Amino acid sequence: MRDTGQRNRKTTLDADKRRYTQIFKYFTSCLFCVHLWLIFIIFLSLSAGCAGVVPQPEKKPPPIPKVEEKKPPEEISKERKSEDYVVIIASPSNTYESLSEKYYGSKNLSYIISEFNQNQPITPNKEIIVPLKSLNPGGLYPEGYLTIPILCYHQFGKSKSKDKMVVSEEMFDKQMAYLKENNYNVITLREFFDFVSYKRRPPKNSIVITIDDGWKNAKVIAAPILKKYGFKATLFIYTDLIKPSKITLTWDDIKEMINEGVIDAQSHSRTHPDLTKTKDNESETAYNQRLEKEIGESQKIIEQRLGIKPTFLAYPFGTFNDASIEILKKYQYEGAFTVIKGGNPFFYNNFSLNRSMVFNSEKIEDFIKLLETFKKEQL
Repeated sequence: MRDTGQRNRKTTLDADKRRYTQIFKYFTSCLFCVHLWLIFIIFLSLSAGCAGVVPQPEKKPPPIPKVEEKKPPEEISKERKSEDYVVIIASPSNTYESLSEKYYGSKNLSYIISEFNQNQPITPNKEIIVPLKSLNPGGLYPEGYLTIPILCYHQFGKSKSKDKMVVSEEMFDKQMAYLKENNYNVITLREFFDFVSYKRRPPKNSIVITIDDGWKNAKVIAAPILKKYGFKATLFIYTDLIKPSKITLTWDDIKEMINEGVIDAQSHSRTHPDLTKTKDNESETAYNQRLEKEIGESQKIIEQRLGIKPTFLAYPFGTFNDASIEILKKYQYEGAFTVIKGGNPFFYNNFSLNRSMVFNSEKIEDFIKLLETFKKEQL
């Protein structure tokens, strides 16, 4: 009985063991299948990636809308221009000189703008009118017309002299001081010829200063005084006088004064003869040839020595005739000067222009009498 019971128990245990073994194998096979399935899925995923499947692009944030910048209001133009005038609104840096430089190319013409604007000071935002065309070039007015005196000096001395042609250093200084203090405008010969050629009116109270011959005292005495007051003169030289000497100028002296801006040089003939007089038994042909030498050769020598071609001549002794004028025109001179006292309106003949001799005098009143710059006459 005992043996039979033990066999039954062992048989039961063996059956249980086989059942558990089968269950274990079943679960093991299931797990293996799951592993295979997972490997298959991973393989498919990797295969799909290698096949070039493009991933979805990342969504970019929407662009920020541009804010339109507000444009500043357009500035009102500070310049309005026509054929005849420019109207500007002045800036703090504007002066009559700067406007003259801009529109005329020279500061020396600032008086045109100033006079047109009634000589009122320029202030910021003030309206200024700049005339672009020459206004009243002849200086004609209902009550009269402009006339320009040309002063003619010859020699200067350190002290008073009995020679009426020698003006003392002291008196010359007083005369130049008077011009400066009384607002006279010393203009160049070129500016004067712009006036008598009816191109441009000079400033009111304009005069011209000239010095004849070529004496040393023009450099030693006159030039420093001219420079002191900021004036410029024209030196009319007769070329045979210019040589190394204690009393005459040299070409180097003249160059030095030109470079300093004190003078410009023009012709006074070659030997300073009376151009109207013929020599004894001189034929008309010989006379004309001599005129050509006096006028043409002096021009050539000055150009060679100074690099300046003279276009103006002061007649020796102030005398002239038709023959001398014809020779002047042949050599392209623009005008010539006498020593006839008086001023010059624009309508005078360019080859018979007046010059007033300045003689030795102790009275400033004698000098003032030469300075008439306006001729009163009802037009």
